[in-house]
Amino acid sequence: MNGRADAVRSTADGATPAAVGGNGSGIGPASTRQWPRQSYLELGALLSAVPCARLHARQVLWEWGLNHLAETVELLVSELVTNAVQAMAGRDRPASIRLQLSSNTMRVLIEVWDADPRPPVLQALGEDNTSDASAEGGRGLLLVGALSER
Repeated sequence: MNGRADAVRSTADGATPAAVGGNGSGIGPASTRQWPRQSYLELGALLSAVPCARLHARQVLWEWGLNHLAETVELLVSELVTNAVQAMAGRDRPASIRLQLSSNTMRVLIEVWDADPRPPVLQALGEDNTSDASAEGGRGLLLVGALSER
């Protein structure tokens, strides 16, 4: 895959940033000065949110001329939105999640918000530096860490 990203699922306390691409300045809260290109999408916390978020990311990157980062960004968006949807599962009220993509023309900042106040938990690795192969999930943040700058 081309490029690296900086991405993490955020909680109600604030967004967790993720950035992909060149060697731009540090990552922080998105501002129009640092990240002049921005796209925002709010989705229901449903399984169908994941493919919708991926398609949105691919189209936005095409529009911004950052196709070379699309594969990495799609994968990171998929992992982060999946985490947010899972965090909202089983709530009494319908919940939503938010995806924001920002760019400074060289890098892409990925931010995902949900209403769960708990921070994401990284799955522990086994002695051989791999997670339990029989586990259904829990390795998404490992993938995010491997593909992102932060």
